[in-house]
Amino acid sequence: MTIRRYRVGDEPEIWRIYFRATHESNASDYHKDLLNRWAPPDMKMTEWATRLREKNPFVALLDDQIVGFAELDGSGSLDYFYVSPDFQRQGMGSALMAAVVSEAVALELHAITADVSITAKSFFAAQGFEVVESRNNIILGHPAPNFAMVRHLKPPAASEEAI
Repeated sequence: MTIRRYRVGDEPEIWRIYFRATHESNASDYHKDLLNRWAPPDMKMTEWATRLREKNPFVALLDDQIVGFAELDGSGSLDYFYVSPDFQRQGMGSALMAAVVSEAVALELHAITADVSITAKSFFAAQGFEVVESRNNIILGHPAPNFAMVRHLKPPAASEEAI
């Protein structure tokens, strides 16, 4: 598996992962109306391409096939984090998270924050995130629970010269 940054031309594959993960992985936890709101079947690809250019996500590839992606901004907010349903529970998410954590450390961030679906909560917990707030949202008249989660990062070790 390889982790790299988004490249122009990746948009259709990344959209398929986002759409499928939203509609398939989250189907048992969220109402179809919500899934259609979050990943509409008629999404304008120009809007999607603009988002990807602005967010510059990490992209996970297996045999040159995109299998997941993750977005981390400069403040430590982890926005989209998705793995194709065909490749979940195979280490792809853990590899993506390792890239995100490495980037956060390089940016000298103290924590990574994320708004996490009930579907992904156990994965994030296994990656060292803690729930700081449980939210029982109602969206479009349907329950839409999610969780504010945080992973605290250890500060870089002080060099002996600094001591």
